[in-house]
Amino acid sequence: MSRLLVLATTAVAASVLAIAPHPARAADPSSPTAKSDRKRCTDLVAFFDRWGATRTEHTDGARNVTRISANIDCERGDYGTGIRRMEALMTAKKFEIPVQVGEAPMHYPAGNPRWDSAGR
Repeated sequence: MSRLLVLATTAVAASVLAIAPHPARAADPSSPTAKSDRKRCTDLVAFFDRWGATRTEHTDGARNVTRISANIDCERGDYGTGIRRMEALMTAKKFEIPVQVGEAPMHYPAGNPRWDSAGR
């Protein structure tokens, strides 16, 4: 009987710990480091949303579970975990991890004959 009581108590304690909210890991969300990490995290998610989804039927794109959990980490302020998850996802999908994410298209070399100064 006491063994059953110990097992039940352990199960309840484990479930309470699993449900308890995690404390915020970012000490000050207005610090310059937190702002740059937040931008990096959201930029990586946006980069994957743009380039990780194809129009074939066998793509997961924005529905990718790792991408969704990284986005949740970014929204909760756990930028380091979100960045690590997105970089691992991009590595698994054989992407080159961008150093700096810019507006699409990512880069136009100077003197590109396809584009004049008006961007046409």
